Amino acid sequence: MTLTTIYFDESGNTGTELLDVQQPYFTTGSTDIPEDEAADIIKRCFPRHKGPELKSKEIFKRRQGRQAFLAFAKEVGQRPERFVATKINKRFTVLCKMVDHLVEPLWYAKGYDFYKGDYAARYANTAYFAFTNFLDQDAVTAVLTAFNDFARFPEANLLNALRTTLKNVEMNAHEGAKIFLEPMIEGTARLDGTDLKSLADTNDIHVTSLVSSMGHWQSRHGGAFAVVHDESMHFFSRSERWAAMTDPNHPPQVIHVGEKTLTLPISVVSTTSALSHQCPSLQLCDLVAGFVSRIHASSNAEFQAFVPDAVKAGIGEMSIYPVDAGKGIVNGPPSIADGPDAIDRIRMSIAATGRPFK
Repeated sequence: MTLTTIYFDESGNTGTELLDVQQPYFTTGSTDIPEDEAADIIKRCFPRHKGPELKSKEIFKRRQGRQAFLAFAKEVGQRPERFVATKINKRFTVLCKMVDHLVEPLWYAKGYDFYKGDYAARYANTAYFAFTNFLDQDAVTAVLTAFNDFARFPEANLLNALRTTLKNVEMNAHEGAKIFLEPMIEGTARLDGTDLKSLADTNDIHVTSLVSSMGHWQSRHGGAFAVVHDESMHFFSRSERWAAMTDPNHPPQVIHVGEKTLTLPISVVSTTSALSHQCPSLQLCDLVAGFVSRIHASSNAEFQAFVPDAVKAGIGEMSIYPVDAGKGIVNGPPSIADGPDAIDRIRMSIAATGRPFK
């Protein structure tokens, strides 16, 4: 069996604080380029670099570093299938969680499949548009903060605080926003008296990015994987869900969510951490993740003027999987359910391994 090593690093990780305006996006970079080849790429592209580790935040500070990065962008363009990035809008992610936990159960109880035909994504897109255009942004931040606090510590007092915040914002909201706030308020009422602890989940942002990346590598390689991640990425060692999705005892299953396909179990035989200064492949991942993150987070005029040059040089050929508000919107209710929805199928499949779905 062929074993392929995949390397991961991240940028913009603010932990459970998903509303940091200075770092609105969480990004990951990954590659299947082995360490010897990665070291050669670094030597060719950054011949003047001295020190044990190449870091994107230092490279992008100086004009000389940005010019050297163009050589790296060209290397990426020559082999774009060997790099992949994910880009996750944190505020949009919090809103998606609100939709999943507060709105979807209302439709599910009425016999509708909220996820069929990518309806959930289109609903979140529409809600994000309404919140961005019809509400004061301080009010939006208050709502998202209240939900994020509740998601981190799902307790009755924080549920009540969330409901109060939603009601206060809804009271004077534009009609275009009310139609989304009202079911969220109803969704908080549904949670009264339930086991709130089961809602705790602070790793979704990582799960989403890594599933997208591993889907890319599944399509490129037919064998098993060894995953190596920067030691600062705690998700892999702490996530029960990652362990479940890579459990060899997981019943084989292909799950379709919109246009995406996830094959379970993900064939990962080992997951280990490494020091980035000792691993050139991780340094390439940092360059990718750092570039994608700074496109959205940096207000530096020189860097923003440099971005089109890097894209044209070749890094624009690399696949970037986004979790961000799209253009698809809803214009009616979801479809009537004709069987278990996508999330039910994931739950049933993971439950077959004997692990909890967290």
